[in-house]
Amino acid sequence: MLFNSRKEKEILVVFLFVIIFNIAVIFLMGYMNSYIIISLLKLLLISYNIYYFYYIGLWITLKYEIKEKEILIIGFKGLKKIKISKDEIEGYTKTKGNIKGVKLSGIATHNFALGRIVIKKIGTTRMFVTNNKDVIYLKTKEINYAISPENIEVFEKNIEEKNIHLTEWEGKFNKIHKIYKEWKFKIPIILTGIVIVILILNPLILYLTERLPDIMPITFDAKFNVVKVGTSKEFASAQMTYGVLNMALFFCMYYAAYFYAKYDKKVAYRYLYVPLVIALLFLFIQIKILIG
Repeated sequence: MLFNSRKEKEILVVFLFVIIFNIAVIFLMGYMNSYIIISLLKLLLISYNIYYFYYIGLWITLKYEIKEKEILIIGFKGLKKIKISKDEIEGYTKTKGNIKGVKLSGIATHNFALGRIVIKKIGTTRMFVTNNKDVIYLKTKEINYAISPENIEVFEKNIEEKNIHLTEWEGKFNKIHKIYKEWKFKIPIILTGIVIVILILNPLILYLTERLPDIMPITFDAKFNVVKVGTSKEFASAQMTYGVLNMALFFCMYYAAYFYAKYDKKVAYRYLYVPLVIALLFLFIQIKILIG
């Protein structure tokens, strides 16, 4: 049986916020005359829009389906489909009113939530809630799921018939270990480390081996035209500074990932790719300067 998600106009505030953010960043870029800053702002804007418009699209298209042996959460006309086996579901509970929790990922207000949130007493939950008037939380061993179907009485009757009953539980969290020992986390850590080492050592080695021209470009305008030139030593120093700043960002994101791993390792894993993407951008700019 197919159920639509209950919706009103909750997403309009988020959509308006996204439009305002885009206008503000584009306006800011118009006053910037630094190639590096504009490149970072472009990366921010692209990532931000992909992130938010994904969740806006999910909110618009979200449906739920009860089948004989599973419950489906469906988005984007079936392009996104989450299957929850009936045998995995240990019970369910209901809430109404404001959604209270700590957001790990996604978008959320008191009225709706899409993403991963730590809900008090319930625990880490994958939220597919488009309206807070009637929310059903499904408990599984790995993680909880939250949904907000229309005709909630019919939905409850259907899952009760499949031996899924109303229950209460206390959320349990992961024990924090040294995440760098897990292979899933090692990959972005190692890759980021390699890129940062190249960022720092490449200009240093080129300078020490006297393979850099005596005069090097230091800063660029928005169109990558040289604004300031300096000695090869100044160029190497500037590039090494960027490498050190990337290293500082990496450590910040590593400790953020370490903290979030207690609640959801998948979210923690994503955090480690942020410094990798930014470090790759700086490496690309460095190579572009050296080739040019």
